[in-house]
Amino acid sequence: MSLGRDTIITLGSKLPPALGIFGRLRGLLDQADGDLDEIVELLRVDPALTFQIIKLSNSAMYGLRSRSQSLDEAVARVGFGEIHQLVGLIVSRQVFQGDLMLYGIPAGRLWENAVAVGSLASAFAERAGGNAPAAYSAGLLRNLGKIILNNHSGGVTYPGEEAQPDVFGWEKAMHGTTAPEATAVLLDHWRFPVEIAGAVCTHPQPESAGEFSAGAATLHLACSFAATWGCALPGEVTRWRRDADLLAQVGIDPDLLEGAEADARRQFARFALLEWSQAA
Repeated sequence: MSLGRDTIITLGSKLPPALGIFGRLRGLLDQADGDLDEIVELLRVDPALTFQIIKLSNSAMYGLRSRSQSLDEAVARVGFGEIHQLVGLIVSRQVFQGDLMLYGIPAGRLWENAVAVGSLASAFAERAGGNAPAAYSAGLLRNLGKIILNNHSGGVTYPGEEAQPDVFGWEKAMHGTTAPEATAVLLDHWRFPVEIAGAVCTHPQPESAGEFSAGAATLHLACSFAATWGCALPGEVTRWRRDADLLAQVGIDPDLLEGAEADARRQFARFALLEWSQAA
């Protein structure tokens, strides 16, 4: 069953509306004169998102002595840099709540992979002098297309790595598109920066990414490390590499990899402190 752009967008419209808010948030934060009131106004559009921001701003991860009582207070106290990170976590948690029967992926593993790849991509981009927030967003959201393909599968299931070791090739053969390509369609539709959509679309083959080469290679490298953390997704491992050419594309010195991975592990551990049972 071929999956076209219109169908992808229609299926994507059923995903949490906070995804679109997350895309617009990055644009506001990138403005030199970013305004607190404007950011709060955007976030307040989604009551569920507002509730979770306030709740999680009071979690152990931030260690604030007094509790935030309003969205304005939560955003001001968490800070502009952290609010993008926090909203991304909340949005990805909302999105990746269902098991993907097409792939045999439980919801917990899907979200765990998203957070691991987002943390790693951000750390690698920062060490390479790249756009760390964009890399974080790309890592968190790269699997949106898997949800779309899952909901369009019509009962067809991925046969497993032994039969089909390359899940991206299998997706292309079965649906006429890959999950990363479907994700890119949605990110473009929701007006995420083109560098994020482009990196996601091309990260399985960063050597062919053209203008998105650095972002795609950064995301590819992050997926490689996430797999060694035990967060791999079915049928992806054979695609990931970690050679000198890839590191050159990322623009990161090999000597910096260990430190970047350590930063990402600390970030990943911080996120584990979030009190989801109280917020979701």
